[in-house]
Amino acid sequence: MSYPSPSGTGGRSYPQPPPPPGTPAAKGSGGGNKALVVAVVFLGFAVLVAAAVVFFATGRGAEDGSADGARAGAQEDAQGSGGESGADGDEGQGEQAAEDSAEQEQEDTVLFDEELTVEVASPYTYVDLDTDPPLQTDSRIDGRDFVLRPNINGVAFENSSGGIAPLPEGGEAPDKAACLDAIETNGTTGADFTPGARFCVQTGEGRVASIEAVSSPGGTGTATLEATVWE
Repeated sequence: MSYPSPSGTGGRSYPQPPPPPGTPAAKGSGGGNKALVVAVVFLGFAVLVAAAVVFFATGRGAEDGSADGARAGAQEDAQGSGGESGADGDEGQGEQAAEDSAEQEQEDTVLFDEELTVEVASPYTYVDLDTDPPLQTDSRIDGRDFVLRPNINGVAFENSSGGIAPLPEGGEAPDKAACLDAIETNGTTGADFTPGARFCVQTGEGRVASIEAVSSPGGTGTATLEATVWE
């Protein structure tokens, strides 16, 4: 821009003089820079916030996953322990049942189970059931378990210690436990030895026997009986 030459300058033009000190700068350039700076700061802050949210969510998910895994592991351990405990319990019960069965089998082991003929002599015939076959003699022996004694009514079946127990005729053959129970509840010292009569006997060595009279001589003579002796 030029100014009209003052008179006497010969038509020369001079540049516009600079503004005086302290004059405000022209509007527009400074305001734009400030807006850009604010925008950049805001964008940076938003990025930081987003990153913090992502980091927090990722960490929380990892913690939840670890907790779920720990709970699942604990449940599996508990189930496994329960299964092992159940298996141990079943095994223990099986072993106990086997032991009980073995004990029962041992208790019911038979020493003698046959028909036996006994010569009934006067005054007594002594029978020891703790031998196989049972010992019978007309001489007095300390190990006798019962005696057959002829009398006016036929033959008496006796045990002076009360270790015999009469059983009902015609019932099922008793086992060892049934005989023990009969001796404990109905033990006596004697009964008539007639065909069909049945007895349980406790021997001198602690064995248990079942005796059934098959035939009786009615005095002296040959008596037949079925004898089962358990260990």
